[in-house]
Amino acid sequence: MKAIIIAAGKGLESKDPHPKILLKLCGGSLLKRDFYLLRTAGIRDVIVLGESYTPEIEKEIKNGRKLGMRLDFIRKEEWSQAFSSLSQGTESDLFLLVDGDCVFEVGLLRILLDYKKVALCCDSQSDENNGGGYPRILSEDGKIQKIGKNLKSWNKIYTGVALCNKKILSLLEDQSVNLTDWPVSLNRILPQQIVSCLDLSEAMTYDSELRQKVKPFWRRINSPEDLKEVKKRLIKGTQKRTLDVMAWYVHRPIENRITYYLSELPLTPNQLTIFTNILAFFITFFFFKGYLLMASLLTFVVNIMDGLDGKTARAKGLFTHIGNLEHSLDTLYEQSWYVAFSWAIFAITRSLVPLQLCLAIIIFDTFNRHCSMQFRAIMRVPLADYSPFDRAFRRFDGRRNIYTVYILVGILIGQPIYSLWAMMIHAIITSLVYFLRSARHMHAADMGR
Repeated sequence: MKAIIIAAGKGLESKDPHPKILLKLCGGSLLKRDFYLLRTAGIRDVIVLGESYTPEIEKEIKNGRKLGMRLDFIRKEEWSQAFSSLSQGTESDLFLLVDGDCVFEVGLLRILLDYKKVALCCDSQSDENNGGGYPRILSEDGKIQKIGKNLKSWNKIYTGVALCNKKILSLLEDQSVNLTDWPVSLNRILPQQIVSCLDLSEAMTYDSELRQKVKPFWRRINSPEDLKEVKKRLIKGTQKRTLDVMAWYVHRPIENRITYYLSELPLTPNQLTIFTNILAFFITFFFFKGYLLMASLLTFVVNIMDGLDGKTARAKGLFTHIGNLEHSLDTLYEQSWYVAFSWAIFAITRSLVPLQLCLAIIIFDTFNRHCSMQFRAIMRVPLADYSPFDRAFRRFDGRRNIYTVYILVGILIGQPIYSLWAMMIHAIITSLVYFLRSARHMHAADMGR
């Protein structure tokens, strides 16, 4: 499928000659963000339709091509000529049409693409229900009856993303059509052309990463205040719902504040992952060398840094397949901490008990990870979010954030061996609960319950 991004409208300041699509949000332009989100949704063939081809747009398109995308720019006056080649194919071909001044989350694209028929993505419960500056829609039984910016009677707002066919795209051939409010031209073909209204408020989807049902966020940018509000909303929307007590009450506010400023820097989430892992393996080295207190304190820094790459990726809209390897790297450095910490205690006491405890910790830690991974692969929902009990247990289950507290307390009281005992007991309890809960839920699914 091809996507067309409408790059219309000037900047927010009266003296700003640049297209609105070049406004900066979370360290990148709105156009760059659209490229990232479209690629994440599986769309790599994109046309930018605008009024002028500025050097800044040219630069963004060149950089976008480095992402493996096929990108072109077409001026409005050249649209008629380009449309004939663009519309080659069968009558059933669909195109994704995106307003460049609209910020949205990738979930919105996925909902619309799954719909697979001509539709405008709308919202009947928008925070901007006054309709000011937004195309208003009157729909009945899911079909659009009328669209305009000044409708007296309306029940939905257009979110800026649509699935169109060639007949709808042909409306853009008319040079009198203003790209900034192109949906109004749909009135010419209604009701001869049935156009559905896909209401986001009725299409909430489960996000397994955030562990909750969400309605994808969207908003048009009409003022500097909109940019600030959108950024805050994007940062807030990166937060997972079900976390352990340390992650929720301690790490969460710190991570959100850091992400707010970090998102403006030209750092990619994958680079943040690399920096986090470099520090993490330095900690392993410090544990091996016996610098227990320093290493233990630094683990709390890594625990916070570990949440920054994912939050930055969601805030910037920059998702990559390779970024999922972060979870594998997490396992590697976490368990290297346990081995190095146990070895340091062994080197001090010359007792095999620390190494025996470490072996048990790693065995059960690996087992509960695998139970969780298998459950998510089969049931399509994380075990930690499957039922009220599972969500409650997730607050206190055995994992890195809790184990690093045990390690610090043991070091501070001069009995680090107690840390290993506590970690092992917690790992065993977590493994038993994870296995039994997974077995119960999967058996219920087998029985159709």
